[in-house]
Amino acid sequence: MKPLSIAAMTFLLTSVAGCSLVSHEDEHPSQGVYQVELASAKHFMQQANKLESEMLTFCEEGDLQQVQQQWQQTMLSWMALQGQERGPESALEKSWNIQFWPDKKNTTGRKMAALVNSDKHWNQDDIAQQSVTVQGLGSIEWLLYDQDSPLKSSTKHCHVATAIASNLASNAALIASAWEENPWSGLDEKAWTSEYISLLSNQLEYSMKKMTRPLAKFGKPRPYFAESWRSGTSMKNLKANITAMQTLYLSDGNGLDHTLRQNGHIQLADSITRQFSSTLETWPVDESLFELLQTKEGYRVAYAQYNKLEQLKYLIHEEVAIKLGVVIGFNATDGD
Repeated sequence: MKPLSIAAMTFLLTSVAGCSLVSHEDEHPSQGVYQVELASAKHFMQQANKLESEMLTFCEEGDLQQVQQQWQQTMLSWMALQGQERGPESALEKSWNIQFWPDKKNTTGRKMAALVNSDKHWNQDDIAQQSVTVQGLGSIEWLLYDQDSPLKSSTKHCHVATAIASNLASNAALIASAWEENPWSGLDEKAWTSEYISLLSNQLEYSMKKMTRPLAKFGKPRPYFAESWRSGTSMKNLKANITAMQTLYLSDGNGLDHTLRQNGHIQLADSITRQFSSTLETWPVDESLFELLQTKEGYRVAYAQYNKLEQLKYLIHEEVAIKLGVVIGFNATDGD
């Protein structure tokens, strides 16, 4: 199975969102963004279902590469929802079940090793009662990529893998269901604009945290703090984050870009669209963040990418808020 490119994934999301959009003057201003979010949630659910299916196939046929590729596609689809602090509460509260990160003490590794070494035959209900560290994408990554995983050499512990994949698919379905209704339809235009900018800012700051933790202090990086270091896909994940934020910003012509232009702030809108485009065009994906942090030159490359996100943050969190006269909501990652 050939993995979808970032561009293909973006096209899928925008196409699904675009097909659902109907132009009505009395439509709530959040509708365009809501359609993007709904499409993202459904896409994630579809990918999680495929991962569950591929895991079952792997357990029968033993094709590790096939299920690894689907894990990556599921992870990339999650990037569109990752780090958001705005939306349906029942969807947001599932975030830790989907992905336990940051994992500062390798809790996932220790918990997963204990899980596979136990005598218990695990099923989905059992996994749902366990710590979030063994429920989501990170625990499946450990099974598929870690050198200590028994799946690397045998399908003996496949019941653990299928149980976790089934639990992930179940939680993805709950998230998609939570997005079936627009959570912002009751907000007035100013409150919605503040919520929208907060949505983008929170997600952007979460992506930046995914870089600041492993970058740490100059000369003393902490590569094991990088997301998806086992699979070596951290920079691909971040590019998917940025792609998703760009899609949210544009929202098929009904997003923040449109609002800025309507209010005469064309130069600022152009600056943001250029920053998104140039960041994506120059984003390195051939090496993971873990690999980049092994050398001084790699560290400089990684830090240069972080600076691109800093510029996006300044434009969206500062400039847009000032131009539109709105107050940005509190970000749960502040002070973390």
